[in-house]
Amino acid sequence: QIKSQEISVGNILQYKEQMCKVEKIETTMQGRGSNFYVVDMRAISNNKKHSARLRSGEKVELIELRRLDMQYLYEDDNEVYFMDPDSFEQIGAPADILGNYRYYISAGEELEVRATEDGSSLVWVEIPTFADVEVQSVTGTAAAGRATAEKLTATAVNGRVITGCAKFVEAGTKIQIKVETEEYVGKAES
Repeated sequence: QIKSQEISVGNILQYKEQMCKVEKIETTMQGRGSNFYVVDMRAISNNKKHSARLRSGEKVELIELRRLDMQYLYEDDNEVYFMDPDSFEQIGAPADILGNYRYYISAGEELEVRATEDGSSLVWVEIPTFADVEVQSVTGTAAAGRATAEKLTATAVNGRVITGCAKFVEAGTKIQIKVETEEYVGKAES
């Protein structure tokens, strides 16, 4: 257990019988009273947001996780499989653990994961913020000579739709996207 003032972003807490990852902490002071901590977190199992208001000194359950570097293997029936490159042990987890990155990850890619202390189940995967993809086709039109650039919609080679593309994007172009929103960021660095 840790005190409310010791909580930091990224901690995993037991909250309402769920494992939750702390995303944001705000300290509020009430006149002469003690500080309150508003802790915004996201449940790992269902991705729902929670907010807790904790008094200064209030104790919460901190969940200790093991940090592992694992290699992504494949996806099968909404399960993704990873392998420990040292022991060759394989662990499966629901595909939702990867969020949208499941559509952009390649077999053999190494990712940092957090697992339960005994290493038997994955709790979350540290996914990259950006991914490079190749464009298969583009829809929409960019009007020539306009002061405001129109945004195009592209379809990546994996079939995913990328929004907000610049007018120079065409089939075969490699672009960078924000994984969470699948929005265009810029040209991929080659």
